[in-house]
Amino acid sequence: MVETSSIAALLKRLDAVTTKLEDQAMAGASAAEVSSSLTGSGGIVGAGGPRPSQSLSVPPSGGNGDNSGGASLGGSPSISGVSTTTSNVPAVVDGYDELVNGPLKVFIELSHAIGGIVEEQAGHVGKLLAAQREMIMIAASSHKPPMTSDVFRLLLEPALQELTQILEIRDKNRSNAYAPHLSTLAEGIRCFGWVSMESKPATYIGQVKDTAQAHASKVIAEWQEKDENHVHWAHAFIQLLTDLQSYVRKYHAAGLTWNPKGTPLDINKLTRTENNTFATGAEGTSSPSSPFPPQPPLVPAVSQAAVPLSSLPTRDADMSAVFAQLNQGETITSHLRPVDNTRAPRRPSGSGTSRAEGKSSSKVPRMALEGNKWIIEHFENNNDVVLENAELGQTVYIFGCQNSTIQIKTKVTTVAMDSCTKTGLCVESLVTSLDVINSKSVQLQILGNAPSVTLDKVDSCMVYLSRECMDTTGIFTTKTSGVNVLTPAPVPEQQQQQTATTTAAGTATTESIEYVERSVPEQLFTRMVDGKMVTSIVEQSSG
Repeated sequence: MVETSSIAALLKRLDAVTTKLEDQAMAGASAAEVSSSLTGSGGIVGAGGPRPSQSLSVPPSGGNGDNSGGASLGGSPSISGVSTTTSNVPAVVDGYDELVNGPLKVFIELSHAIGGIVEEQAGHVGKLLAAQREMIMIAASSHKPPMTSDVFRLLLEPALQELTQILEIRDKNRSNAYAPHLSTLAEGIRCFGWVSMESKPATYIGQVKDTAQAHASKVIAEWQEKDENHVHWAHAFIQLLTDLQSYVRKYHAAGLTWNPKGTPLDINKLTRTENNTFATGAEGTSSPSSPFPPQPPLVPAVSQAAVPLSSLPTRDADMSAVFAQLNQGETITSHLRPVDNTRAPRRPSGSGTSRAEGKSSSKVPRMALEGNKWIIEHFENNNDVVLENAELGQTVYIFGCQNSTIQIKTKVTTVAMDSCTKTGLCVESLVTSLDVINSKSVQLQILGNAPSVTLDKVDSCMVYLSRECMDTTGIFTTKTSGVNVLTPAPVPEQQQQQTATTTAAGTATTESIEYVERSVPEQLFTRMVDGKMVTSIVEQSSG
């Protein structure tokens, strides 16, 4: 009887173990199906195979592609305590995955082709999108917390850390040859701050994207004749922002979508981990795989056996060969062919034409619309360059103009002037900003209103502001000299009343505006106060 009961107990235990194994197998198959739906045929998920708790991540820039230890997002601490693992991916997350697997993947691959500091900064862009995907996943299953709460701040922190890294790379490399690339990402990455907008986030993305477009246009103008990879890179990043705007307009028209019937978030249950993922307990601690194919090492390994050491020249052998050549005396030039002066025309004396000037003179002046961007370039000695049919959603890029005057008679989104000399620019109104870079002796006039004017590496500039701009326009200067701002002088009250009376009577008047000129400070004074660096402007006399 005892043996019968023991056998029955053993069979019961075996049945329980079998049931548990079957449940685990079914859970693994479900996770594989979800991973397949996220990656598609491109096979973006790493070769390690899907895991039930796998989360999106990006390997550190310049890595060797080894994901065995888990690819963390820039080493930034992350949050655990909220599970994003689900057998049914919400449509709002599935739409974001299309953004990651499409334009982001193309952008990362082009950044890897350029390499260097551009690849490093682009790596943080990918990590930021991975962190934001986790936040969208949490929002789809959670009740919306107050945007000023510590819980919301904690959810934003991983993405903010990557944003800070992107901005620091730009600020520390302003003299780098790829500075326009870094500025393009630093300006455009602000689009991903849409998650903190409570209304019309797609409109916000459009405004920021226009600013990034101005910097991307500089990249295109500089590299379109050198390396097409840079041109494709600039277009790929703008396309990423464009697709992001479409995604937000479709799924988050009134702000980040939360679940009204979801569970409230409790900050006491959120803990910090080393992986930049959101997961519950031990499930989320498994190392996520990379959403991008592994990258080769920056420096290829060299086989020591390929070149025997005995065949390498030594320093003594090199120097002996040099001295042997020098000891030949006059015979050292015997093997040279004589020069035929008739076949080698010289440059006429007094000709100061440089190679750069000859290249610029061969450029054909052009004003053309490419997509939503107007290109105005290579105008010389022309004071009648007028753009009349530009529309509100379009941008204007001016490049390589000399001794010319350009008028933009309609309101546009943004205007960028690059590498111009002795050029005047008059604009009506702008949605975002007027940017001037690498220019000398330029004059700018805003007839209506513009939020900001940015001057970068500009020498000798006059900025004329309208009355509307006086209280609203901000001027940002970097590495500039000789910048003066002219604003309309205050109108006496008696003259204001006379003008109003004349206008009411229907008589046309021509107002003569007097301007007050003020110089932008160039000299700064910095000192340490209580362990902190304090910088102040050195006062100078100005008009």
